[in-house]
Amino acid sequence: MSDSERASSTIATLVVVCGCLVLGGVGALESRHMSVTHGLPLDWPTVLISTMPRWIGLALAMPFVVRLSTVVPLTPVRDKVVAVHIALFFAISVLHAALDTWSVGYVTPMVTRVFPLLARLTRSWYSTMPTVFAIYAAVVFAMWGMSEARERQRRTLRASQLEAQLQTARLATLRAQLQPHFLYNTLNAIAALVADVQPARAVAAIEQLSELLHASLRDDGREEIRIEEEVILAERYLALQQMRFGDRLRYRCHVDPDLVDCLVPVLLLQPIVENAVLHGLDAGQTTLDVTIDVASTASGIRVTVENDGAVVASTPRPGGHGVGLSATRARLQTVHGDRASLSLTPRPHGGAIVCVEIPKRVGTRPSDVTASATMQPA
Repeated sequence: MSDSERASSTIATLVVVCGCLVLGGVGALESRHMSVTHGLPLDWPTVLISTMPRWIGLALAMPFVVRLSTVVPLTPVRDKVVAVHIALFFAISVLHAALDTWSVGYVTPMVTRVFPLLARLTRSWYSTMPTVFAIYAAVVFAMWGMSEARERQRRTLRASQLEAQLQTARLATLRAQLQPHFLYNTLNAIAALVADVQPARAVAAIEQLSELLHASLRDDGREEIRIEEEVILAERYLALQQMRFGDRLRYRCHVDPDLVDCLVPVLLLQPIVENAVLHGLDAGQTTLDVTIDVASTASGIRVTVENDGAVVASTPRPGGHGVGLSATRARLQTVHGDRASLSLTPRPHGGAIVCVEIPKRVGTRPSDVTASATMQPA
């Protein structure tokens, strides 16, 4: 039994005991009032002796009912549990009747000489048994209701924990799909520099890759980061690609100053800008302009990545737009559900526009992110 269950059981026991004593006090007041009304007022000691013993006995016995109902649940219904409750009820009702018989005999000794003990005990049992049964049943069903409420709370908590674990696992899987994808494309860019016999630029690209990996693949438990950090990662990648393609690649980033602290999924922009380079310069495009724009909407944030490369829609891939965009769309669905969307549309004069819309959520600004970390296009 947990600490909370023990605490609730203790409180229930105190409530039941106090309830029995209050009922005894009400019975004493009623006896006193009836004696005064009939013109034969009883003194308070006589009133208390004639009414309180059976209620005190009930108050002492009912904690056993609370304990039994807490330790042994009422459901599912089992023969042994029913038998134990019947036996306990019979014992408590007989105790209650015995105390009532004693108190009546003590106050009116003449009754003990006229009626035998068994007859008086039987009469007391029949007259008090309905009250004892009502109290016993009320306690049992109250404890059953508390047990069911705790069980529902535990089930709800377990369900929410499992849902959170499932969501974390899905996000980790999708992010794991993105990381090798991103690393493969970046290493291809460095390999192209080596193949073109540009050692200085290749070394600089490796250093840039080291910084990029440190920033994008760190395992700090965050699945969402500030949009300012995400744009910095995208700029690092584009700067790395610019070492390979030189003036053929140009890029521009703009973030609404009011949105820099808003949260977005980690590596949201990475696969989008990778696709822009893949379908642009890697596909034979002479030059490529990439624009990243973050603006607010009535319902949240709109992140737009636009490039003037090849028309992506003219060469669709089976199952979607590749691993990057498919994983990004799945991550958005996992984190935000139907409140987020990702669309890929062709530009009128060539190229593509990727538009991501997500709800607005503001995060905290970490101390290690500064404006100096933002890379500018060469």
